[in-house]
Amino acid sequence: MIRDPRDPPWNTIFLLLCTLAVFTNGATNFIPCSDSCNSGDVNYNLVASVRTMPMMNYTYRGRTYSNSTSPSFMGPTMRVKPGQSLSIKLTNNLDYNLGPNPPTAADYWKMLQNPGEHIKYQRYKRRAPDPSHMKVDHANMPHDFQTTNLHLHGLDVEVHMFDPVGTHNPDAPHIAIQPGECYCYNFNVPDHHPGGMYWYHPHVHGATAIQMWSGMIGLLYVDGPLEAELQEYGITNTQEFVIWDPAFRSVDEKNHNLEVDEFLLGQTTLSKIHPFLVNGEQTPNFQVGMGEVLHLRALCATIENENTFIVYPEGMEHNSWKESAIPFWVIASDGVTFRKPRKKIIMVMSGGQRDEILLQFDEPGRYVISQQGIQGMQFFDMRGHPHDQILATITVSESSDESKPTVPISEMEFTPGYSEEESIKAEDIAGSETIVFSMGADFDKTPFPQYYVNGQSFDPNKINFHAKPGEAREYTLINANHNAHPFHIHVNRFQVKEVGSELSTEVYPVLESVLDFDPDIWRDTFMVPPNGRTRIWVQYKNYTGKTVLHCHFLAHEDTGMMATLFIGEQDWVFRAKDHIQWIIGCMIGTVFSSVGLILHVRREKKRVYSAVAMNELKSKATD
Repeated sequence: MIRDPRDPPWNTIFLLLCTLAVFTNGATNFIPCSDSCNSGDVNYNLVASVRTMPMMNYTYRGRTYSNSTSPSFMGPTMRVKPGQSLSIKLTNNLDYNLGPNPPTAADYWKMLQNPGEHIKYQRYKRRAPDPSHMKVDHANMPHDFQTTNLHLHGLDVEVHMFDPVGTHNPDAPHIAIQPGECYCYNFNVPDHHPGGMYWYHPHVHGATAIQMWSGMIGLLYVDGPLEAELQEYGITNTQEFVIWDPAFRSVDEKNHNLEVDEFLLGQTTLSKIHPFLVNGEQTPNFQVGMGEVLHLRALCATIENENTFIVYPEGMEHNSWKESAIPFWVIASDGVTFRKPRKKIIMVMSGGQRDEILLQFDEPGRYVISQQGIQGMQFFDMRGHPHDQILATITVSESSDESKPTVPISEMEFTPGYSEEESIKAEDIAGSETIVFSMGADFDKTPFPQYYVNGQSFDPNKINFHAKPGEAREYTLINANHNAHPFHIHVNRFQVKEVGSELSTEVYPVLESVLDFDPDIWRDTFMVPPNGRTRIWVQYKNYTGKTVLHCHFLAHEDTGMMATLFIGEQDWVFRAKDHIQWIIGCMIGTVFSSVGLILHVRREKKRVYSAVAMNELKSKATD
């Protein structure tokens, strides 16, 4: 029997199906660097590069978003309006030769032998006899310090940790832009997005801390009514207040004498040059008139430290803040404006948090903004980390009544970022889960110590949590150790409903401020207190795909304290490793099918030839 050419070529179809099942062509937002990325209503070109610049009393060389014409170490300030689309082309011009080098198992082993100070490593007396005995968790070792990407911290936009932006592929890889490569980020800012202060920074797992210690950060504002409303109240003195805790080392190079320190020294606060800087300066001075309101837009961009914000008359900073601190007012947190100002005398900020602060002084003179009282609470009762420091000074001069606000701060009202009706209600909660931040002390394993979420270090190929768009979920965040962990979830906000700690506020007075929370405030980052818990309600939006939640102490995140979160339905993905037997069978079947078809075709050709020859002989005989 001869095959009709109109019949389907089943062997070919079989072969194609097998091939498509094994090989997939994933989408990506990588672009040639010669191409533009200007499809948004607002477009920015962001370049990660190595720059030499003044820093404190040094000449610093390091990674930055800043260009050579900018006086700041920070990247360009971005602005976008609700309802606009935003495109950002990120070019990686980092240098492979720039230190420090990622730590090895031998580096960890050596650090365990001589930690140098009373820090975390001396808490564990058993040690591996040599580096060869240490198991290496390669996925959570600090690595690839010249690879980068971009995270828009706090914005309600498309998920953008994995390639491509907005991916629904559960196996999608981290966006990892190598030197010489470019990536085109496209976002849609919702019409109802709260106007306020946000920021951006790199988020490559294993390299985030080093790059942010280097200074790769920048501000992003979503325009809203707050600035105009402040001006209507006569408040025009607005200043940015960016707190940053770089880890530096002095070097003796031809063109610079300051660089980012080794990861292990930065993580353990052993760097010899480890200041708190404000706007890249040590103890900058702010000017304000008596009775005038100073508006500070504060970002805590610290990598491994909490920070207090306390205002004292100069010389009184060693007194109790309950006795001597100057009150201030908070009008927005994490980009969301309050309807009414909230009065405070102390505020604890952790890495990633933003607060908009109003200060007013009724006497001229000098005042200080102090970071103090965190020692002992932040990590296993270790004193001296982080150290107390004056963050900034304020000079209050005599001024006329014209600079005073039109009404007292306590009577001001602002357009809230979210209405009261948008607050999450108990009946909205679709489910509850527990998230445990904990630390391991396996002396045979690097990185050391180990950082976990629900007892597991980060695995980019595993989905840890699921949520549906539009639903609200409750999470009980548990901090199992005596160290601080700021919780951050990407592209979604939450409200804090409970905070507690086993530690004593008498022993750690600053803890009282951490436990003082407002259940109506929307946040994207919040401190889970040492030996404590925080219960939050998360409102998931309509953005779906693969993203993460993690500790925003970024050396903790780099070494394992992160988990994947998938919002919505996942794409179906054929995983070859899960179907090895099927693939082998498919390939063998294809071979046998092809061989059988060849033999079948040859037999049919012989039959056709024989039949034709016999018919010709019969025809001649008849004739």
